[in-house]
Amino acid sequence: MARAVVKRVSGRLLWENEAKRNGRTALLLTDSQPDRDAVNLLYLRFAFVIMGTEAPLYPRFLIDDWGGEVRGTAVYQWVKENGNQFPRAEIFGFDGQGNDVQFFVRELELYAKLPCTAYPDRDVPLAEGVPVHAILLPDESVTEPNKIKRPSGLKRPLSAARVSWWRVPTTLAQFDFGQLEDIATY
Repeated sequence: MARAVVKRVSGRLLWENEAKRNGRTALLLTDSQPDRDAVNLLYLRFAFVIMGTEAPLYPRFLIDDWGGEVRGTAVYQWVKENGNQFPRAEIFGFDGQGNDVQFFVRELELYAKLPCTAYPDRDVPLAEGVPVHAILLPDESVTEPNKIKRPSGLKRPLSAARVSWWRVPTTLAQFDFGQLEDIATY
């Protein structure tokens, strides 16, 4: 079974409406590079944005101009570093419903932030992902949530996610979603 590129993290999702598990969501991120047997694993997928349509493209792999394949999260770094120089490279992947799609790199919004969706298991269908609107980083030095700039030590695709970033107390049980701004401003 072919799957979209996935980034494994450790954490838990917080919902704006916890009872119905709907509305906006925040990821309380406890480890951005956990071991395979870590607790509270979640799987994140990041979509490229198709120019002019805002449609998502969840990559599976990329073929460069010389026929070389790029797989895994390296696809995101390749596009950042080479997207303008090699517009004929092809990305194979999936739309938001999980249908196979193929695009040239020149058809991507190269500078757009990447929509992020979370999954409890890597085999959950793409269409059942939970959109992530904010990433919360536990920090012993804070007593209330503070919006921050994206941390500098993160790698793509996490560093390019279309989310707001927050430092939160390590004891945080709930998040006030009223603090989130419109997603388009991130």
